[in-house]
Amino acid sequence: MTTPAAPRVQQLRLRENQLFLALSIVLGILAGLSAVLFSLAIDRTSHIFFGLAPTNLRLFAVPALVSVVTGLLLAKVFPDVRGSGVPQTEAAFRLHEGKIPGRVPIGKFLTGVLCIGSGHSMGREGPSVQIGAGIASFVGRWLGLSPERAKMLIPVGAAGALSAAFNTPVAAVIFALEEIIGDMNAGLLGSTVVASVAAVIVERSILGNAPLFRVPPYHLVHPAELIGYAALGIIGGFVSLVFCRALLELRAAFQRLPASTRWLQPAAGGVAIGLILIVSPAVMGVGYEYVDQALNGGLVLNTLLLLCFLKLGATVISYSSGNAGGIFAPSLYIGAMAGGAVGMIVRRLAPFPTGDPGAYALVGMGTLFAGIIRAPMTSVFMIFEITQDYQILVPLMVANLLSFMISRRFQPTPVYHALLEQDHIHLPSPVLKRGPRGWTAGDIMAEAPPLIAADRSVESVSRELASDGRLPILVGSADGLIGVLRRERLSEAVTSGRGSDPVESLLDASFNHAHPDHPIDVILERLSDSDGLLPIISRDDTRRVEGVITADDVTRALGRRRAR
Repeated sequence: MTTPAAPRVQQLRLRENQLFLALSIVLGILAGLSAVLFSLAIDRTSHIFFGLAPTNLRLFAVPALVSVVTGLLLAKVFPDVRGSGVPQTEAAFRLHEGKIPGRVPIGKFLTGVLCIGSGHSMGREGPSVQIGAGIASFVGRWLGLSPERAKMLIPVGAAGALSAAFNTPVAAVIFALEEIIGDMNAGLLGSTVVASVAAVIVERSILGNAPLFRVPPYHLVHPAELIGYAALGIIGGFVSLVFCRALLELRAAFQRLPASTRWLQPAAGGVAIGLILIVSPAVMGVGYEYVDQALNGGLVLNTLLLLCFLKLGATVISYSSGNAGGIFAPSLYIGAMAGGAVGMIVRRLAPFPTGDPGAYALVGMGTLFAGIIRAPMTSVFMIFEITQDYQILVPLMVANLLSFMISRRFQPTPVYHALLEQDHIHLPSPVLKRGPRGWTAGDIMAEAPPLIAADRSVESVSRELASDGRLPILVGSADGLIGVLRRERLSEAVTSGRGSDPVESLLDASFNHAHPDHPIDVILERLSDSDGLLPIISRDDTRRVEGVITADDVTRALGRRRAR
């Protein structure tokens, strides 16, 4: 039965939704302005640093010297703005209730302009997303919105910034839903659309209505051409795999260096970039002017292959060494060069008529984006918005699907999530299903025992814990949890004469664990595969132990539930 207060509640909800929609328009305008200013500042900075015809000395010196400055800023002042910004935005949305510190958009703007403007092979779209999301987070806190409402502003600001940065409003909305939120059915569709449209209006009113790329008309000349596009999809998948693996491996190598060198690591990347720019200045910065040439058949085969290889290597070095910039634009650049090269080869070898290599370059952009960023729907809509031509969809979907499948098969974790995991952050699934009656690990876990120091000897640990049950031992260091040591392995090490070895040498590379928000069915499954002790670790920092769960803890929880 409807109470007299029901109409008033409905009116309040309607008014709240209207206010949120108006706020989405404001955020779209602010995010659009930030993205436009960011792009203009990069172009202006690059012109100041390099001029129209830079010498080899300037090409080498500028990235190295400027990276010393940005390295100090990134290490001492803005430590949380390294890299793309997209993974950090995802973490803010899914883990931190949308809270992004106010210094982040400021630091990202400043360091992003310096890094990309000084020649590092990185993109402006990822940083624009973090800047837009940071502005949205600040506005939400400034207005005193509830944590849930403030959190909802993050994808709104991100979509607005990306829409203005890349001039593709529909693809920006899809990216916000597909990547930031991780749910294509999210209820924020309306707000992200409004912000995206508002941002692109701002962008076009300032920069004009000219498209980002000049794309010639596309035609599928012969049905057999789909074989060529399928080959492009396969090649694109393996190129994506090489890019992701190289990026993660080199970044891990930099992270293993002493913490005292953190401020100098971007400069090391700057020296390498300077050497690459001497070979080919075409890989400098965003590089969309060369993508445009590839789309219009302005580059020969050898140049396409060289730029594809150099851009891949330069981007891996720039990102892995800790500079501020994204991989969105480099993935499009690499894809255009790889696609154009495949198109030229197909045209030379195919026994049937084929289209221009520029069409393959265009499909290659989407193919590498789908393989590297792992956002296939965004890729399709992005290329469609660039061309406004339905005929591109069939070859694009064929190539994207193959690239996506190959990349996911050999690199199961998407690159943005893998980057977060390197920083000891694990994201929850977009819609985390709770177990029976809403139980999670946080409801069941008990207090964790003290960590055993990793550098202690096997013999001393064995003597201390000789009569302390049979459960595994949690081993850690000053940074937190390192691993889980089985008692049997400890006994075997003592018996085999390894008593003087540190216990760290006995640890496995990986161990079963769970997070506080994991449902009971996941807990039971992982507990059954462990040795009786399941560590519960934080998503914010996977080295921090929140608690532990044993079979006795589950039994006690069941008893408490029955008693209630």
